[in-house]
Amino acid sequence: MEKNLNKILHNMTKDKITLSRIKLMHPNLRKEVEGMYQLFTQALTGKAICRFAYTLRSFKEQNDLFALGRTVANPNGKTTKRPFGSIVTNARGGQSYHNFGLAFDIVLLKDTEGTGKFNKASWETNVDFDGDGKPDWQEIVTIAKQHGWEWGGDWKFTDMPHFQRTFGLSVVELSGLVQNGKVYPGTTYPIIEGKPMLV
Repeated sequence: MEKNLNKILHNMTKDKITLSRIKLMHPNLRKEVEGMYQLFTQALTGKAICRFAYTLRSFKEQNDLFALGRTVANPNGKTTKRPFGSIVTNARGGQSYHNFGLAFDIVLLKDTEGTGKFNKASWETNVDFDGDGKPDWQEIVTIAKQHGWEWGGDWKFTDMPHFQRTFGLSVVELSGLVQNGKVYPGTTYPIIEGKPMLV
């Protein structure tokens, strides 16, 4: 009985940081992503929750990430052969779907002490934290793909935390829309023809 109550309470718990980051996504996607996040929350019923690490990223933020491991030291992956550490991304500002609010990256947060405080980040893609026979990360991948999202884990240059919805447009086309002022008033979100705003 107590275990079932804990599962119910866990399912009702939503990460406030993720909810605020969903509000930064492209207006055409917010409602859909809110619904998907609800499904993620329902699927993960154990010692891990899903957090959106990134959604919208400015061109400057993207360029800063691009510099990590190249011209700016990244403490992760630092070796004598790689004094600047690991490269984080191959996309410069304007070359990522994050720059248009059309992508999100995830991380799992673990409750390592059983206190309900999910404070340890995990990028483990093959661990079943809730004991339902399916790795938690893969449960999220399955839900996102069922909703038509592209997963970076399927790419040649894998990006396991990354999901994107492109509406069939390249980042070059999206940049062109922004440069030509075809954006929602007061924003930098490109207007995507034929796609209703679902906010």
